[in-house]
Amino acid sequence: MREDPIEGEAVVLIVTAEEGQRDDLESAIEELDASVTDRLQFGALRVETEQQRIDAICDLSGIDSLKTEDAVGIGGDAGEDV
Repeated sequence: MREDPIEGEAVVLIVTAEEGQRDDLESAIEELDASVTDRLQFGALRVETEQQRIDAICDLSGIDSLKTEDAVGIGGDAGEDV
């Protein structure tokens, strides 16, 4: 997605802030016209944005890690077969 973003296509990211940086990081993300939709455990933020903004978000200071929501399995069913 970062190398070949689809214009106008939305993505949900889980952005984990470095210790003590969550508030500043949240403000910086929102200045990029991305939406912080939830504060998660361990300093993480759930961010909704368009794919073409991923590079700008990655360049922000104060980030410990950044993954797509699907990669971390937020809201899954604990892997049970149905």
